[in-house]
Amino acid sequence: MNYASRYILAGVLALPFIGSALAADAVDMVPVEEVVIDNGSGFYIGSLSAATFSDDTEFGVAGGLVNVNSEYDVGYYSALRAGYNFGRMGFVSPRLELEVGYGTASIDEHSADGVDFDSIDSYGDARTIQGFVNGYIDIPLSAPGDNGFLSAVTPYIGGGVGVMNLELSRQGVGGVGTLIDDDDTKFAYHVDAGLGFNLQKIGVFSGSSLFENTTLDIGYRYTAADDFDFTARDGTKSSTDFSSNAVTIGFRKQF
Repeated sequence: MNYASRYILAGVLALPFIGSALAADAVDMVPVEEVVIDNGSGFYIGSLSAATFSDDTEFGVAGGLVNVNSEYDVGYYSALRAGYNFGRMGFVSPRLELEVGYGTASIDEHSADGVDFDSIDSYGDARTIQGFVNGYIDIPLSAPGDNGFLSAVTPYIGGGVGVMNLELSRQGVGGVGTLIDDDDTKFAYHVDAGLGFNLQKIGVFSGSSLFENTTLDIGYRYTAADDFDFTARDGTKSSTDFSSNAVTIGFRKQF
């Protein structure tokens, strides 16, 4: 075999190895698309409703010689809210929102220096207009991208600060008349805790575009504001605090 034939044979035998190397280089040159997982950030709007259990309020009459204590039936609170979800940051997901709402509770009974006037004789309401800047921390129970049961439930904690206008509206006693009808505005705050349910990941709602990116919140709220100043119908000035416990339910639609 001459030298030319040997070179040709060597080239033929090397072809499979050259082809494999070129194929490997070609694979390395193909761009690999990264998998991007949505971190859940975005703006949202929503509503909040609550059954409220207000603590007693007080006001004075007869120049402060008589102190009237007011007990309330179960009331309600309803609000609109809008905010921004900053998305997952490690083990938590923070949110910031604005809330404006209205609440009311009717008088159950008044008592004046130990003398009770039952619900038949007592009348009036406590009405509130509330505005808050709220901050919440969502605590995801599952890893990003998971679609199991835990991905549908997210605990949250948080609260808000703002202002509250409290009106003691036409509160009085039958046979005596309206004792007070006045309002005042003070700094207020609330603290919250509860669970958020991703409706699209719950069986009965899954597959419905109507509930896409929609969260149902069920929780507890404590609200308080202090030192409201009031003037009774007879000119007596006094002050009172306001606080309530509430069971809340709300919806958030994220975009």
